[in-house]
Amino acid sequence: MSSDISRKIVATAKLFRIGNDIALGYASIVGYLLCNGRSIYSVILLFIAAFLVGAGANTINDYIDREVDRINKPWRPIPSGIINPIEALYIAILTTAIGIIISAFLSPLNGLIAFIASILAYLYSIRLKKVLLIGNIVVASLTGLAIIFGGVLSGIESSSKMIQLDIIVVSLYATLLNLGREFLKGIEDVEGDRKLGIKTLATVFNPYIAYNASLAIYLLLIGLSFIPYLILNYSIYYLVLAIFVDITIILSLYVARSLKSDDAWRATRILKISAFIGISAFLAEAIARML
Repeated sequence: MSSDISRKIVATAKLFRIGNDIALGYASIVGYLLCNGRSIYSVILLFIAAFLVGAGANTINDYIDREVDRINKPWRPIPSGIINPIEALYIAILTTAIGIIISAFLSPLNGLIAFIASILAYLYSIRLKKVLLIGNIVVASLTGLAIIFGGVLSGIESSSKMIQLDIIVVSLYATLLNLGREFLKGIEDVEGDRKLGIKTLATVFNPYIAYNASLAIYLLLIGLSFIPYLILNYSIYYLVLAIFVDITIILSLYVARSLKSDDAWRATRILKISAFIGISAFLAEAIARML
């Protein structure tokens, strides 16, 4: 009995994709601190709200994608049979609802952003992922939206009506980083996506086109990564971490150059590290401003 419960708990954690949820919570905190937010209470609630909205989005995606995952990822919680589809649906509704309620408690605007993010995630799962490029752009923008989510609360607490340039920069940075990863992920999942009619650059055209689209995005991002330091007077702490991110991006592109699914999988795992360090570069800047 206890073994079954343990399996359910582990499977639920996998369903949530906890690493992704933590990244969303982390991004919201960085957005908040970069805009001079200082309340520990707000930091905690921002993290919990973003985490739960992300968990709900990932769970509903697994629920809707259960047939796709039977081909691409049969070890996932639903196709493996550890969690049944109805359980997954209930979990998705509950976590999303709690996340939106907490967000609305922080401010009506935060509640609205959380609601919009949840709707976008749902539309992505049921329809937009099958629309060429649009699905990639939507899912890539969610991390950028999490940063705005945190920045907005800081602005409300300080009675500021303007969105700071910092938030626009870091949101664009996060979106581009994730968009490039989405294109490589299309190479990773190309076999299953083709069978199920999911339209990505890799399935509509070929993996070579997907790879070069990712390459173009990342060349643009590497160029943009120096702008905060050169133009916005960011600290050397930001620059050091940003350069390290650029190196990991180049490494991921080198790994994925074979256009094989396994290598694309390795590249997207490297890019998860890139995303974390990239957001941390802006956190380093926020901390430097406090000192």
